[in-house]
Amino acid sequence: MEKLVRNKIPEIVGDKAEFKTLSNEDYRVALRDKLVEEAKEVKQADGRANLVEELGDLEELIHAILEDASITYEEMDSIRHSKDMQRGNFSEKIVMISQD
Repeated sequence: MEKLVRNKIPEIVGDKAEFKTLSNEDYRVALRDKLVEEAKEVKQADGRANLVEELGDLEELIHAILEDASITYEEMDSIRHSKDMQRGNFSEKIVMISQD
């Protein structure tokens, strides 16, 4: 089982586990896999404190992906803002129930 972990986990766990450093390509795949894993944890979060913790993990992964791809947070946020202006956001809680 290979699982991307935070940088200080090897120190914390010590010799109770084995670790290796990924290639850049494998790291990119692992980041996206971890993003999906954390998104599922956000979905399953019960209670505000747990939700905040899981969202923090998700944001940490987003920052790692941005850094790896040489994308600034401001660049991503600019695109988010542009989509908000063109298509809106999710604040009105609308779902599509059918489409032609």
